[in-house]
Amino acid sequence: MIGACEQTPKPTPQQAAGKVPDSILEHATIIMTSAGLKRAVMLADTLYIFEKEDSSTAIAVKVDFYNDSGQFQSTLTANRGLVRQKGEAFTVWGDVVVANDTSRLETQSLDWDAKRGLITTNDFVKFQRRDDLITGYGMEADSKLENVRILRDVKGRISDVPQSEEAIDSLDSPRKESQVPK
Repeated sequence: MIGACEQTPKPTPQQAAGKVPDSILEHATIIMTSAGLKRAVMLADTLYIFEKEDSSTAIAVKVDFYNDSGQFQSTLTANRGLVRQKGEAFTVWGDVVVANDTSRLETQSLDWDAKRGLITTNDFVKFQRRDDLITGYGMEADSKLENVRILRDVKGRISDVPQSEEAIDSLDSPRKESQVPK
């Protein structure tokens, strides 16, 4: 007796909902630019492209962010994403982490707008910089995680509290590169 197994490909989430992608790319790379400058490089295990909708659904996402000089800022990872290339923006969700040498941000969804240079979310966030930990709901930040604003229900533990009026005032003034702690 000889048996045969037939494998039927699993439908993508879009196919299950009635949408069929125009293209499917495996191990895809998207370079996102704004005003001619590279702002982000997205890698995805699988990318489902819907050209008419300017929409691409990414699975297993990794994004490297860059500043105006082309210098690396931070790395984002997420389970899934939705890319709008013409709009120079994307949304990611599922175990989202943005990290660099000094900071780490964790949330469940995140939006990125290249034109404004902001990452935002309305979800719960956990932000850690060195020994400081801040949590809350809603957030706006630059892609380097230097300027982070948590919007509501903010709680935290801060270990590096300025001890003088002069030290507090120095937080508001722009720092020269030599003044930035390493």
